[in-house]
Amino acid sequence: MSTPPTAQFPGKIGRTREESTPHWPQPQAAPAGAPNIVILYMDDMGWSDPGCYGSEIETPNLDRLAARGLRFTNYTTHPICSPARAALLTGMNAHSVGTGWLANNNAGFPGYTGEIPLDAATLAETLRERGYSTLMTGKWHNTPTPDSLPGSRKDQWPTQRGFESFYGFMEGETSFFFPSRLMLNNALVDIDAYPAGYYSTDDWTRQAIGFLRDLHSSPARKPFFLYMAQNAMHAPLQAKEADIAKYRGRYDAGWDETRAARYRRQVDMRLLPAGTRLAASDAMTLPWARTDPADRALYARHMEVYAAMLDCVDQNVGRLTTYLEAIGELDNTIIVFSSDNGGTHAGGPTGSLSNNRRFNGLPYLPPEIERAGISRLGSGALYPLYPTGWGEVSNTPFPNFKTYTGAGGRRVSFIVSWPERIKDGGTLRTQFAHVTDVMPTLLDLAGVAPLTQIRGAPARPMHGVSQKPMLLDPGAPDARTEQYYECWSNRGFYREGWFARSLQKRGEPVDFDNWTLHDLRADFSESVDVRGAHPDKLEELVEAFDRAAWANTVYPLDNRSMLQKLTEPGRPRHAAADAPRRFEPGGQTVHRAIIAALVSDRNFRVVARIAQGVADEGVLWSIGDVQSGMVLSIEGGALNFCYVAFGAEVRFAATAIGAGEHEIVLDYAALGARKGRGRLLLNGMERVTWTELSPTLQVPFHEGLDIGIDRRGPVDWALYQRRGVFRYAGTVREVLIEPGKRPE
Repeated sequence: MSTPPTAQFPGKIGRTREESTPHWPQPQAAPAGAPNIVILYMDDMGWSDPGCYGSEIETPNLDRLAARGLRFTNYTTHPICSPARAALLTGMNAHSVGTGWLANNNAGFPGYTGEIPLDAATLAETLRERGYSTLMTGKWHNTPTPDSLPGSRKDQWPTQRGFESFYGFMEGETSFFFPSRLMLNNALVDIDAYPAGYYSTDDWTRQAIGFLRDLHSSPARKPFFLYMAQNAMHAPLQAKEADIAKYRGRYDAGWDETRAARYRRQVDMRLLPAGTRLAASDAMTLPWARTDPADRALYARHMEVYAAMLDCVDQNVGRLTTYLEAIGELDNTIIVFSSDNGGTHAGGPTGSLSNNRRFNGLPYLPPEIERAGISRLGSGALYPLYPTGWGEVSNTPFPNFKTYTGAGGRRVSFIVSWPERIKDGGTLRTQFAHVTDVMPTLLDLAGVAPLTQIRGAPARPMHGVSQKPMLLDPGAPDARTEQYYECWSNRGFYREGWFARSLQKRGEPVDFDNWTLHDLRADFSESVDVRGAHPDKLEELVEAFDRAAWANTVYPLDNRSMLQKLTEPGRPRHAAADAPRRFEPGGQTVHRAIIAALVSDRNFRVVARIAQGVADEGVLWSIGDVQSGMVLSIEGGALNFCYVAFGAEVRFAATAIGAGEHEIVLDYAALGARKGRGRLLLNGMERVTWTELSPTLQVPFHEGLDIGIDRRGPVDWALYQRRGVFRYAGTVREVLIEPGKRPE
């Protein structure tokens, strides 16, 4: 006889209420007095960028956070975003939780699935289980793109990985003025146009405070965990004009002088051990004296925008801490401020107004085109990234950049504040710590035990160690003595003050023997290679890396280019990806990943069937955004088409269209070598003959397909300035996309 389902009920069940005894399970409660936890996580921000780490950028609120807390000088991270965030949220080495590279694609190997295993408990899952409210705003970037679609499984989405409330975006970057797919929990926010003055950094704080206000008004007063994951300072460099204006002229001296000035301030602030040298400039950086004087105003403007972005983040740190203080929660809130990795070299020696050309294997735009765009740099019209020299400034005094395992990529600033417990505010902590230590440290400080079971299975143990002793006692010994690093085939291993690194030239075979050795006890800035004097130590660390790599599923190393990685088929392609697709009007934007498969570097046709009135105007359909895409519209009784591709822009001559039922076809042919051409047909008749439309679209555009409107981020900036989202007044009956052959 089977056990009745009520056998384990602690109360008593009789035939009537009078014969029964009710029982209510007690909800899990956090430890008495448990602190709130806030993680403010930056994107692509180097060690020296906050003012309290030597920068000239105005960050008074971060400086105050450091003054009542601690600054770490020897904290490291995984040098690219998805892995760093996976390690932060799990306390585990990134490769071991499937995130050795960007989460966008599943490479088909255990360390590179882009999916955090379900038996690896996240910080949010753990704290929620222990009685915390768990909230997130901003950038997620820990779900493979195919699993971010509306119809995909959602077990890797923020609300399925422990966050009770999520407001932000799923992928790696987006416009600051026009976020492409803004999500509230699991649903796309239904918005056609952002309000005047919208800027995502402000929005993350607005929503975070809104979440906290709702919690504060609730009778169930639980501690909270808030994860504010910024997309600043990641490309595109975009900032509000008022913030940019504060920095006009501050960077006219160039990156070499700015870097030297930061170094001098770091020495004066005693951030650096005595005798620390400024690392030699990287070969990828063009000396300022060798830049073309005609370009220097443009180069300086890049950094003015970058500074404005961080200034805005700092303003929002002030808004958040002011709110916490107003509700009486600031003193008992642990606030952590750090970055996922250091400053980047990806803009190249001269930077770019169309940064994503690099993802597409395209050459930089001619200097005269770059110079002509200076007045729009920082606005929503461009997707720029600074020259490599400014990335080197960001990482002062270290060498190297994001994605590399040199200090500039893996060593970032780290501030922690907890006024109720940290009593030596304003001091430094020089002990070694790593991103995997954040979760166990916060759990230890909160008095919360890690989960041993999750989803009915044993939870994986964390690799990180608690740094609580060091936080509360400046004289505590290092809790961690070694750590491996790998990113994009660049490798490194740290042990007790020694560091070995191997840096690769992207796209070439991996060099397994080009290791350098650095004694960080005497060489804080990792500037001197001492392998010749200590060959046995180098051999020891290289062997240690290999053991750690096998243990953490780091192999196989993949040194292919970004374009090769992002355009590989990945998991088996669904047959529908190459089949014609019909799209109906009335819905929200179709996800870009669905559309990209149909139009990226291949032949295709876009067919729109419409019912046009005499005076009807508006966008019939749009794909993509200002960095790459195309839009078909009717304005002033004429049919117009605009094609933009990473700085190139082509417009078809307007052709008249009358009232009635119409079929309008864009016919596109990919010719190979990223060349293409297109023509426009109206009711079967060619109205615009074959015209070059190059380069072909590929990756990444952020917006997908809109029908009858160009929502959020526009394709045609000039049209947007005239007409906004330009909703069509007639009727779009359907849009078909018919994918064709790919070029040989």
